[in-house]
Amino acid sequence: MSLHDDLLEQAERLARLDPRRPRQVNLRRAVSSAYYAIFHLLTSATSALFASEVGMASRIGRTLNHAEMKRASVMITHGKLPRSVHPPAGNYQIPADLQLVADAFVVLQQARHEADYEISATFTRQEAISSIESVRQAFKAWDRVRKTDEARLYLACFLLWKRWDEDPR
Repeated sequence: MSLHDDLLEQAERLARLDPRRPRQVNLRRAVSSAYYAIFHLLTSATSALFASEVGMASRIGRTLNHAEMKRASVMITHGKLPRSVHPPAGNYQIPADLQLVADAFVVLQQARHEADYEISATFTRQEAISSIESVRQAFKAWDRVRKTDEARLYLACFLLWKRWDEDPR
């Protein structure tokens, strides 16, 4: 299994670990693992887009930044692309499946921040399971859209958005 699949499986186990009264530590880790599942799905896909050699792909993956990935994902969620990649005849149509993946990334990143850093926040089992289900749906959507030009453009945006958006063209 891949790391992202393992992380999603771990999230599921943690969310259901305590049968009666779930402990916050397990729910928090479940939410965090769910986020890292989608993060690693996208970093793996981005690395593979730019390199086939494992060592090079790994180095590319380590250059990815959570904040830049979020920025690109927010824009994709809203159907926007950097100015310099718009075709002369109009806009790309962002597929709904790609918007679903990008939205899940944004929502789960926020949930992960709350789970990892907001000590006063509490989580319910249902919230953790909902986060996990969101990632499952994003995985399915990614499988449907991953071979499209729009998906490859989304992945490239993780590294190039700022440069492309500043292009005065």
